[in-house]
This record gives sequence, structure tokens and C-alpha cells, in this order.
Amino acid sequence: MIEVKNITKTFVERSWNTVLFRKRQKKVEALKRVSLEIRSGEIFGLLGPNGAGKTTLIKILATLILPDGGTGRICGHDLLRHSDRVRRVIGLVNTGERSFYWRLTGIQNLHFFATLYNLTGQRGKKRVEELLEFVGLNNDIADMPFMKYSSGQKQRLAIARALLSDPSVLLMDEPTNSLDPLAASEIRRFAKEELVALNGKTVLWCTHNLKEAEEICSRLAIIHKGRVIASGSLDYMKSLIAKESTYRVRVSPVSLTTLREMNIFPLNIFNTDGFMEIEFKEKEGNITSLLRRLIEGDVKVYACNQREIELEEIFEQLIKNDT
Repeated sequence: MIEVKNITKTFVERSWNTVLFRKRQKKVEALKRVSLEIRSGEIFGLLGPNGAGKTTLIKILATLILPDGGTGRICGHDLLRHSDRVRRVIGLVNTGERSFYWRLTGIQNLHFFATLYNLTGQRGKKRVEELLEFVGLNNDIADMPFMKYSSGQKQRLAIARALLSDPSVLLMDEPTNSLDPLAASEIRRFAKEELVALNGKTVLWCTHNLKEAEEICSRLAIIHKGRVIASGSLDYMKSLIAKESTYRVRVSPVSLTTLREMNIFPLNIFNTDGFMEIEFKEKEGNITSLLRRLIEGDVKVYACNQREIELEEIFEQLIKNDT
């Protein structure tokens, strides 16, 4: 659905010093040979700290700026040679409120942008009404000036605008930025259940919110200093940083000496409510043997839980390894 190979982009920083005094211009490599493949009908997360190159890549995919090198295709259309066809199959959702007309109502804004897609007359009116209902902006809200919209309502209108041409692909740049937790949660639910599950859209979800990406994305890529440093499912990301998993086992009280004699070396020991909990790192394939040693040593085992590695840990470790 979306495929980019070796995309590069360099910007030249211009200032009064470089223009008037002909000082050397500073070049910033925003993207360095970025390659990604996004499947049809998935929410793919693009993660990275501020300034990593996420928005630059979104703008290239939206045909707003040209790459310096590399190739890209969306729905089989080449980004450079068939940019007009690409625009027909994509919708861009960004946080730029200035792209709307503040004194116009929500419905007037949508009618204006609909005319840019040649959606006029009854056809345009029907499409606008369908989208307002789809994103949950009823008549009272639709007839309000945009300047009076809440952050969540503005974002819903931005999604409706992106859907005017019924695109197959949605490029969502920080879609929950500046939203309160309830509004952000509703936008995530809407994207996952309505856009993807019910309507089969493909979504590129650009964010620096790790919890959000973990909740909504089926696969993701981490971009840092213009390079993709990891890409794949969350389980694959976990495998990059952890060869062993952390387990916590609840057992009957047992001495540390006895545990060591069983060749078990806990990281931590906790005593709670007459039970002992031992925490240790072990490869998944060895956990059965470890539990067997406990049982054979007359230690009662009540529970064994594996601690899940969170995306935040993966992100921090991969960024650290890349610096």
C-alpha cells in the first residue's frame, strides 16, 4: 500500500547572516535513506522524538515537498511521476488549525474544501452531510463557527476534511496532539474501529506518544535523527533489546541458600502475606526447567508471571544505542 525506499531530504538553513554576509549555509539532513513498507488495512505507527524527521516524511508522502533522493509508491502510484494520482488516494490529517477558516462554520469549511475536489451541488452537499454524521459532529456543532470548536471537535473536522475524496490512505500527523485524555482516547477509538475495522482504511499514525502507539498500532517504526533504527511488530521490537524475560514467581518461603543450591539466582525477593515472590531473568525456553527444580526441591509454586516489556523501554534503549 505504501512503500518508500532510501528516501533522503536535506534542508538548508538560511538566515540574515548567510544572505547578507554570504556566510556558509548550514545543511540539515532531515531524512537519511528511509525505507518503509506499510500494508493495506493497518495502522502503522511512526515514532520518534521531536526533530527526528517524522513530519518531513509525512509531507513527502503527501506530495507537499519533494525528496532529494529515493523512491516511493502509494497504492501503486509513484510519488514523483504520478503525484496527481497519489493525491487522489491520500488524506492528510494534521494539527494545523490555521488551515481552516475560523469565522466560517464547520459545515461551511467542509463545503469550501469539497469544491477543491470538484464536489459541488447536491453531490458535495450529500458528501459533507455523510462525513459530519460519520465523525459525530451533529447539526448544532456543524453550524458553529470553527473558532468556537473544542480541540477534539477541530480534530474530528480535520478527519472529515481528509475523507472528502474517500481516500484509501490517511496520513495522520500527531492527531491527538494538544487533546485532553478523553478526546485523545475517542480519536484513537474512532481511527481503530471506524476508519480501519469498518472502512478498511490504511493509516500512517505519526506520534511521539509511546502509550498511544502501543495501544493502536499493529506495527511501527522508530525514526531517530532522520534514520529508521527499527521497524516491525511490538514483539519484534522486544526481541531486539531483550534476549531474556523478567519473571516473578510466587512460592512458599524458602531460603536464599536453598535457591542458590537449585542454581536459581533471584534479582529481587519480596515477602508478602506469608508468601515469597522471587524475581529473575531467564530465557523463555528455560522457565519450565526452573519451575521443575523448585517443585522437586519441595517448594510450592503458586503463580508465575512474565513481566511485559513496555514500548517506552524499547524506545529508550534503541535511541540510546543509536547515539
